[in-house]
Amino acid sequence: MFLSKENGKNLKMLNLFQFDRDLFEGPVLVTGAGGCIGSWVLAILFQSGVSTLAFDLSAEQTRVKLILSEEEASEIPWVIGNISEFENIEKAVVDYNIKAIIHLAALQVPFCANDPIQGAKANVLGTVNIFEVCRKYNINKLVYASSVAAYGLIEKSLYKPTLYGAYKLCNENIAKVYSQDWNINSIGLRPGVVYGIGRDQGMTSKTTEAIRAIAAKQNYTIPFSGNVGALHAGEAASAFIKAILKYSGKAEIFDINGTCTSVSNWIKILNSLDPNVDIDFEGDPLPFPFDMPDDHIRNFLGKYPSVDLKEGIRETYNSFKVLIDRGLIKKT
Repeated sequence: MFLSKENGKNLKMLNLFQFDRDLFEGPVLVTGAGGCIGSWVLAILFQSGVSTLAFDLSAEQTRVKLILSEEEASEIPWVIGNISEFENIEKAVVDYNIKAIIHLAALQVPFCANDPIQGAKANVLGTVNIFEVCRKYNINKLVYASSVAAYGLIEKSLYKPTLYGAYKLCNENIAKVYSQDWNINSIGLRPGVVYGIGRDQGMTSKTTEAIRAIAAKQNYTIPFSGNVGALHAGEAASAFIKAILKYSGKAEIFDINGTCTSVSNWIKILNSLDPNVDIDFEGDPLPFPFDMPDDHIRNFLGKYPSVDLKEGIRETYNSFKVLIDRGLIKKT
């Protein structure tokens, strides 16, 4: 079992994810801290005793409090700021003497399509601000979130381009220039389909929504088919944390997909948990590649936790059941 009830924590798979606090040189800034991966990063760093600063556009800590208890979440310093405004980031870095940055702040695919200008401000200008503050204050431990969606913009790609993917590919090139011109080294990670507690936004969140639905004993249809990656949020968060402990020496970029599976296999696993709930799928496959192995990133970063697909889905299902019973997650 990964679930823990120790130290007042809510149910979650935190026992698997531990880091030695002595490996960190100082406080870590986490942008997009209120998001799914950001919340898991905060929780893992908190339980590891690492000094951490949360940075987000909102004071909303709903996802964090699904992983940590409310009391524990309240112990993490939280700065409300706009990633697209350099002064907000600079003040946080200076005030808290930040030594490393995990940059996760972004607007997802649907939001970028609905408001391209705000999407560019958050996803591109926000990333430039992060690299610029690293240049100005000599921070050389930087990891940022790109996306598998970037593959839609690569020449002769078989996958559909999106504005979100365009912004993410732009960020990868920004990283290369900052490394070339100012020796600001970084590691970019391209997560595939992330699942787990707190995953409730974006076009790839529907596999997690299916787990929540079956935990609530509600029928659900996943709106896409085909192959998908299955990357547990805790595993993704662990990779981001491990990356700030690895000096890159240049602008590195890695795919991280977890387990390659199919929507039909995903549903088969869900049906084994409760055969009385109808979980189905329809629609076209997602427009991204999900069959790239994680060998490259694991060889580069070294050992970090991995989550078995069946066990990860089962433990997420169990967590949803408990959180629903506690009233921390609504059934619908």
